[in-house]
Amino acid sequence: VLEQFVYWSWISNTLYHGAMGAMQGHSLEQIYKRLQDVLWETQKAQWVFWIPVQLLNFRFVPVRHQLNVVLLTSVVWTALLSAWYPPEEEGAVVVEEKATTPSSQEEPTTKQ
Repeated sequence: VLEQFVYWSWISNTLYHGAMGAMQGHSLEQIYKRLQDVLWETQKAQWVFWIPVQLLNFRFVPVRHQLNVVLLTSVVWTALLSAWYPPEEEGAVVVEEKATTPSSQEEPTTKQ
């Protein structure tokens, strides 16, 4: 529980939002703004999610399987973060392919 409140969750959530902002092409100023906007809400959600998971894990799961529970639960947690904080539309890059048709590939002919 101490880990969740004192240090690791703050670091991991900051890294998550910072990396997502960087991968979306945001500037450092935009990433900092994103952290100000969402870090506290992410922290609260992480406490609500992970503290019960870990309490149940330590209480009922044999030690040899506890890491597997954390790894599987981490996938769920990351999916939740991705759903709660999807990429912003303005930062999305859309790549369009130029359609080629057989007639556009033919060389033009001149009539004489």
